[in-house]
Formats: sequence, structure tokens, C-alpha cells
Amino acid sequence: MPVEPLILKQFDLFKPLPSEVIAQLGQFAQLVEVPKRKVVMEKNQLAHSLGLLLDGRLQGVDMTLDGKEAGLYFVEPNDFFGELAVVDQLPTHETVIALLPSRFVMVPAKIILQLINEVPQVAGIINARLARRLREALVQRTLLSMSSPLQRVCAQLIQLTIQSPTGEQTIVFAPTHQEIAIMINVTRETVTRVFQKLQNNGVIMRQGNSLQVLNIEHLNLIASGEQSE
Repeated sequence: MPVEPLILKQFDLFKPLPSEVIAQLGQFAQLVEVPKRKVVMEKNQLAHSLGLLLDGRLQGVDMTLDGKEAGLYFVEPNDFFGELAVVDQLPTHETVIALLPSRFVMVPAKIILQLINEVPQVAGIINARLARRLREALVQRTLLSMSSPLQRVCAQLIQLTIQSPTGEQTIVFAPTHQEIAIMINVTRETVTRVFQKLQNNGVIMRQGNSLQVLNIEHLNLIASGEQSE
């Protein structure tokens, strides 16, 4: 079933395209809805499509040599996934799962490659996403080298925090303790203990599905090792 142009126009990736091109694109795209924990992209598979998340949340994961699940990155609404395998035409190196009930649009890889070759703005957006993913991976590697689980949790919270136009520091739709744990190679119980300590000290506060960061300077001091708690 074709995807409505109004849906495709919500994605930054397609905003440089004329309306008639978006309408044609919709004829080949597919809207997919999945429940929580559903695998949406398998590891070691050739990418037949680029996925663009409409709503929900996804996570890229892999398995360590000792069989543990390792979180690699999160995919938020308006972001896309599978771009590396689309660009280099090699098998995917991770699995992507739905952390929440999610809807996403799948666009055939050959169409995305054509847009990359013909529309510089689209190529620029995808290149910027690849660069950002690489930077995130480098930061995550540094984070994993921290010896203290407390430092790792605080550093991960800093990575997830965004600043609103009013200046508030927030983690929107905060990941669960387990989702954070597999990102930083600690147990869920460890993350829970750190959260309790930070909440008791007035550093963070839960508000529905979001997390208010009330004292990001405190998180920075712990993450840098300048403060122990």
C-alpha cells in the first residue's frame, strides 16, 4: 500500500524533494507497524531498504563474544536506520529492535541510492548522519573505558540529554534501566542503584516517560572522575 506524501514530508531527509517526487516515492515506500521488542532489521542481511522512524523508539544492538547483548545506539522519530548497509551495499553489522510500539517507513535501497546520486541535499543529510553515528560510536567507546559504573551511567545520561528552547535539560522518553545497562556493559541493578542515588541527591527527576536533568554539572563532575558521587 502506498505511503501518503504527507507522511513522507515529515522526514527531514525528504524535505529537499519536490512534491511530485515525494508522491512518486510514496508509491514504492511501505509503512510498517511493529510491537515492542520486534526485530525490524536483522544482522548480516543485505539492506533492501532504508528505514525511517515515524514514531516509537528503536535500538541497534549486537552480541559480544561472551554472548551478552550490547546496545549500540538509539533511533528516535524522524531519524533513519540501515543507512550504512544501503550506502556500501554490504550486510548489516547490527540488529535493530523496537523498544516501543513503533511505526516506520521502508524505502527501497535502489531509490535511496538514486536520490544520493541526483540530489546533493539528500546525500548531505545521509553523510551527516553517518558522521554523527561514527562520532557517537567513538564517544561510546570512550565511555566503556571508564572503570566506574557510576561514571558510565552519568556519561550515558549526558549523551542522551537535550536542551529545550526554555533551557531545561531533558531526556525525552528516557530508556529503561535495562536499555541503558546494555549500552554501558553493566547490570540493570547497577543502573537502578545509580538512578536512586542521583534522584535522592536531586540530580535527576522522573516526569512521566521523560527524565529531567536538574544538575548536569554534577553529572559532568562524576563522569570526569572529579567527584565520586
